[in-house]
Amino acid sequence: MVQVKQLVRVTNEKELSALYQKKKYGTFKILFTSTWDKSCLRLEKVIAKWEKKEGDEILYVINSWDLPAAFSMYTITSVPSLVHLKKGRVRVDVEYPTVYRFFDAS
Repeated sequence: MVQVKQLVRVTNEKELSALYQKKKYGTFKILFTSTWDKSCLRLEKVIAKWEKKEGDEILYVINSWDLPAAFSMYTITSVPSLVHLKKGRVRVDVEYPTVYRFFDAS
């Protein structure tokens, strides 16, 4: 059976809390977006293609309108921002071309 990538939209505090607990031992990515930002809207099409590719990655998406306080978790000040978490280590990509390349390369 072929595994495809999974997109999980985090829309409430309970889901956010569960995600925050996973950061110490998990390996995953969080994409911070905003529905008002044109770059984020363009990125949605790229994400849809990424999701259909083979792989076992999970991408969590947090929208600024749903959970504005979540942005302070990683000091996110611009969108789109992609946070890479690997067993407690954190790297943040904040430039649109870098974020876009992640989806194009994966």
